[in-house]
Amino acid sequence: MSTLELLFESLKNTPGLLGISLSTVNNFVRLAAILKTAILLRQVRTWNAAVAPAILPPHILSFIAGRLSLSETTVRALWDSLNQEIWSREGAVLDDGMVPPSTLDALSSKFWLCERMLFPTTQVCTNSQCINPEGLLRWKEEPKKVVLFTMADGVQEGLAVSLHCHKCKTVYFPNYSARDEIRQYYGGVPAFIQVSDHSYVEHHVLEHFAMLSVLSWTSATNAAHIYHESLSKLERSQRNEPRFRLRTEHVWDGFVALALLRDAELHATILQVPHGGIQKNRYTDAMRLRNERIRRSGQPEYAHWCTKCHRRFDQPDGTTKYVDCLITDGISIGRPCCGVAHCTGELRTPRDHWCDAHQEQARWCVIVGCAEERRQDHRTCAHHAAVEDHYDATGKAMFTLRTRLQRAQVSHPTDAVSPDAPIDNDIEVEILDNGATVECPEKPETGIRTARGKFGRNFTHNEQLLVRPCGMIQGRETFFGSETVPQVVDMLKKKHLMPGSMPRIVCYDNNCGLYKWCAAHAYEGEALHLKVGLPVDVFHWTCKHKKSDIECSVHCNPHMFPDIISPDGKTWYFNTSAAEQTNVWFGGYHAIVHEMSADKYDFFLDEMILRKNKLTRAKLEDEDCFPGYNEDLQFATTDVSS
Repeated sequence: MSTLELLFESLKNTPGLLGISLSTVNNFVRLAAILKTAILLRQVRTWNAAVAPAILPPHILSFIAGRLSLSETTVRALWDSLNQEIWSREGAVLDDGMVPPSTLDALSSKFWLCERMLFPTTQVCTNSQCINPEGLLRWKEEPKKVVLFTMADGVQEGLAVSLHCHKCKTVYFPNYSARDEIRQYYGGVPAFIQVSDHSYVEHHVLEHFAMLSVLSWTSATNAAHIYHESLSKLERSQRNEPRFRLRTEHVWDGFVALALLRDAELHATILQVPHGGIQKNRYTDAMRLRNERIRRSGQPEYAHWCTKCHRRFDQPDGTTKYVDCLITDGISIGRPCCGVAHCTGELRTPRDHWCDAHQEQARWCVIVGCAEERRQDHRTCAHHAAVEDHYDATGKAMFTLRTRLQRAQVSHPTDAVSPDAPIDNDIEVEILDNGATVECPEKPETGIRTARGKFGRNFTHNEQLLVRPCGMIQGRETFFGSETVPQVVDMLKKKHLMPGSMPRIVCYDNNCGLYKWCAAHAYEGEALHLKVGLPVDVFHWTCKHKKSDIECSVHCNPHMFPDIISPDGKTWYFNTSAAEQTNVWFGGYHAIVHEMSADKYDFFLDEMILRKNKLTRAKLEDEDCFPGYNEDLQFATTDVSS
């Protein structure tokens, strides 16, 4: 027999409880356990939280009696007999036979109690600077009515309780404490995460949304639609009420808060954000800190090791050597950036054309190569007015309407790019010999007679990924303006600053160009090509370059690297197409991130990579590839300088 059944047997002859059923006792225990914190916080400040009160507070007594349709005498008798059992329970939940109404009924509104109450995780002050932290916290105000977006029960109404310390004035909310305009979250991930003043989303729902983004490129807008249509469980009369609708900003704020809380838990830190200000800016500084740490230190799988990306060689002297491989490749997705080539300055908003350092560029004509000031309320100078007229005309043309239609019908719709967002076009206009189209003093009389107008915003050129042959993504870098060999070399060195972290083999679709550039800059101390093997793909070697090309035929010849060739001598040991395969997945986020700010863009992509890596690691474990982490690994020392 269960503990509750044993207790029930002992209650059969208790005065006031004659004839009571087991289900009634079970419902009472569950409901009283749910209200345990509310009961505790109605005791005197010096009450010992480990001791069950002998008497229920009057309003809680009346609420339980009303909810269970029992007399108050019966509730008192049940509490007298079962208070110790109730006080020892943690995390009580309702059973199927006791589901409360989805909205707060008259009983809940009368007593400010319900079955879904959110309390702070602590009942005593935890401020280290408090002069008298002992004693129970006090209710700051009446509980706040909130909407809970749950996974199993859909949209529900509940109550959120805030407490305060009368000494240090710290206010404790369900997710965090607030003092001196600083919001400090409690450790771990709460069951419900606050996304607005009156809205909380269950963390299981947010995890579900994050997984949808990883596996099917689901945007925040589409995630909100999915919840409303398939998980909300709203009655027809409730479906159009704004307070019961999960909004795009709720999904995004919940996604960010969940990711930051997971990150803080992983690194044994506490998440702190401003308590005041605008909600959309609340997490910006915390996002920047994580973005910068990942940019400098890489993903958590930076030191990944498995049998798919490391090859073991047992030496005759009994020692063991390893050869590892890393692939890098670019994918053309990006975000708005400064219009000055290769400028990494941050824009104030994604709609801006210039960063703060280059705002003076707004004075000049948008025609490439023109040094004239633009006309007032126009974007071109007097010489190029015809080009702007042509641009304005194309904005009303059928092909622009067709572009908007195509954008509205993309395979991965997004909350960031709407069909009404501006079309960022760069146009070219031919200069006729008689000057009828445009007179351009910057153009020579002969040669190219085309004026190129850059009316749209600039976007980052590509994301350069670092991928292991097993599919584990080690890191990424945003390239501005173009993907060049010097940028790739700089990225490889910056991402592998720790001694011994540089991979033994790097596969890149322009390794011969990379080797040639490094060799040409050897006089400046460049030695990457002497430390890392840089083989070219077999197709590239046989079809793209002449055999007289010394980089391809000698230094980057794949046959010069027997350690990465399979025993049959015909194929690579490593999957050198891993980066291209990863790019297929990564490219699915193009529409989602296209209009994001720099902070949001980096944070979102880093989180997607982190979660993708977790799935990859689980797959490698299932395939018995023994994924782990390099701690003090000794690499093979085959000479790659010849």
